[in-house]
Amino acid sequence: MSQQNFDYDVSIIGGGPGGSTAGYLLSKLGLNVQIIDKDIFPRQKLCGGIITFKTLDLLNRLYKETTDTLLDKNIINYHTNRFEINYKVKRIMSINISKFPFYLVDRRVYDNFLLNKAKEASVDVIEGDEVIKVNLETCEINLSKGDKFKTKLIIGADGANSIVKQEFIRNGIIRKDKWNYNLATGLECFIDRNNLEKGLFKYPIISFGFLRYGYNWLFPNKNQVIVGVGGLNRKNKGLFKRTLNRFITALKINPDVVSRVSGHPIPYGNFHITPIYKNNIILIGDAAGIADPFWGEGIYYTQKTAEYASLAILKNLKNLKNSTILYLRLLSKYIYSELRYAMKLRWFIFNPINSFFSYYPTHLMLKLMRNKLIEITHGIRSYRWGMKKFFKLGTYLQ
Repeated sequence: MSQQNFDYDVSIIGGGPGGSTAGYLLSKLGLNVQIIDKDIFPRQKLCGGIITFKTLDLLNRLYKETTDTLLDKNIINYHTNRFEINYKVKRIMSINISKFPFYLVDRRVYDNFLLNKAKEASVDVIEGDEVIKVNLETCEINLSKGDKFKTKLIIGADGANSIVKQEFIRNGIIRKDKWNYNLATGLECFIDRNNLEKGLFKYPIISFGFLRYGYNWLFPNKNQVIVGVGGLNRKNKGLFKRTLNRFITALKINPDVVSRVSGHPIPYGNFHITPIYKNNIILIGDAAGIADPFWGEGIYYTQKTAEYASLAILKNLKNLKNSTILYLRLLSKYIYSELRYAMKLRWFIFNPINSFFSYYPTHLMLKLMRNKLIEITHGIRSYRWGMKKFFKLGTYLQ
């Protein structure tokens, strides 16, 4: 490979948090890196925007950014010590937490902030030009405006609709039916706070019961609130828009002040796929199906898998045939095992018995796991630890 002419050492398709993080890390360590994104930043991104403790820890390690610096720069625009879990709009539990509050970001601001970090690290960034073809064998990339690039390695960081992942499917590396089995849909809309009663909706709300294998949410921001719904496609065909409208009505929000609804696919347990091809193509984040299969959290996992992919590439720069193997080992040890336990929790929460009894078993579980669930969500404790403890119910009896 060293005798060929390459435009870049690494080309990253997708400039979101995962792509920007990988670009930043690889460029900082001396590689010639480019990022290509079809949109011009800042751009809108469907996401509740919750930043957990484990994400803050990652930002501190990689960027030396703390909660205080992110607040000072208005990257974090809202935080709260309380959240609420409901069966439809009937409160199951309201929890005040001070040790691990929830921080929220506007994804337009957050993603642009990280992309600028990559630019400052001398990454070549192409915005507003779409990748229309990826050759997995030659690592050649064709763009919609006519440019072509040849690179040593490609990182697919372009989300659940990834063009790189589509090439994996076309070449039989990923089975389309296996990918679709755990694919979810997320719909989201916004309400400007000027159109809401002052002081209303100050903390996140999660609501079960409006649909199967999924939930509705309301996440507050400084200037708006985000209302959405997400769930497995195979369990909720044709129900998403109707369910979102029912949730908005139940919250007594005037539908006339609600923004246009937008949506996109969400990986919701799709991680049982092959995220690498040969020695030089790596999928990360949503493109690799790696997101929390219970809560749907994606920000942390896209940045964490970007870190792992970067480490694998750097560790094996002189011996590229081993780089993808290291990536798989890291995923298996630190990511996949967690997601498998999250799937167990998902099965417990969304099984038909729970629905039949109006989520009363969930109510009991939350009482038993109250503080533990908070620690699991923030990454203080692992899903594995939490699920093992949960099935020993006596541990939680006060």
